[in-house]
Amino acid sequence: MRASFRTAPGQITDIAGITVGHRTLAEAGTGCTVVLLERPCTAGIDIRGAAPGSRETAMLDPLAAIQQVNAIMLSGGSAFGLEAATGAVRFLEEKGVGLKVGRARIPIVPSAIVFDLGMITHQIRPGSDDGYRACQAATRDVQQGSYGAGTGCTVAKLRGKGAAIKGGIGTAAVSLGDGCLAAALVVVNAVGGIVDPATGSLVAGPRRLGGGFEDSEEILISDPPKLRDWEFNTVIGVVATNASLDRRAATRLAGAAQDAIAMAVRPAHLSQDGDTIFGLSTGELGEVHEDRLRAAASRATVGAILNAILSATGLGGIPAVSELSKQGESTGAAVR
Repeated sequence: MRASFRTAPGQITDIAGITVGHRTLAEAGTGCTVVLLERPCTAGIDIRGAAPGSRETAMLDPLAAIQQVNAIMLSGGSAFGLEAATGAVRFLEEKGVGLKVGRARIPIVPSAIVFDLGMITHQIRPGSDDGYRACQAATRDVQQGSYGAGTGCTVAKLRGKGAAIKGGIGTAAVSLGDGCLAAALVVVNAVGGIVDPATGSLVAGPRRLGGGFEDSEEILISDPPKLRDWEFNTVIGVVATNASLDRRAATRLAGAAQDAIAMAVRPAHLSQDGDTIFGLSTGELGEVHEDRLRAAASRATVGAILNAILSATGLGGIPAVSELSKQGESTGAAVR
């Protein structure tokens, strides 16, 4: 029996002042994605993976002096992909954007990466020029699935590459009324499977030889595989709102998105994961109760994760859920 999963509505660019640009290197199985901000935004961060790769994240500590950022770069290429942020810095400097220090403008562009080396090749990674081109391509129309930083992403890898499912990048937004939004953009590259927490249905898991998916959580508990290089993973992303938040509240907003990762990615936050979420506030509106925002941010993050998987297309011999569904291989069975 095949399950029918619906994509979640909205995009992070529904929030005024935010655009998103991709640089997709499909032949290499990698890419990068930039979140450009029209005005500096208050930012926070929550890191729960044990193996993160990041740049300019210490300044997002609530006690740090600098409170705002100009862009966020999400990239493939592992540690090499952090160079993509340099391209965004160059792009923004040319536009006269950044923290004014004397006669200079210093763009503040925190970055996080996923491990996609070897998905097709380990020799090509997003660099400075790719980050620059992602900025040039920034728009309010966000392509989802196998684009940008989601190009080389995969999920459900506990049985190795041969049983994996294509991951990707997704976005979704939730309205709280009166123009207030919480939205997310998520790059999904997890060792775990993907579950729709609203129904308990398994959206993606290691592929069975006869069709259907295995439950990744059950595999890890009852039939743990040997560690493989293919188990280097990470879910990274941005959760944003147009409500006014200080640095502490922006950090807690990012924490709500991490909670959502744990609901939709099972298991999550493992020893080889680098799960990193940035929280942003454009401050366009006044204050909204923090708990309402966190609930909406959690829902938006789950929606973005599901959209990433449902919108992906196969690459490098790894099929997407949409392709398996057409073949009648997706079961949509409920997980325990």
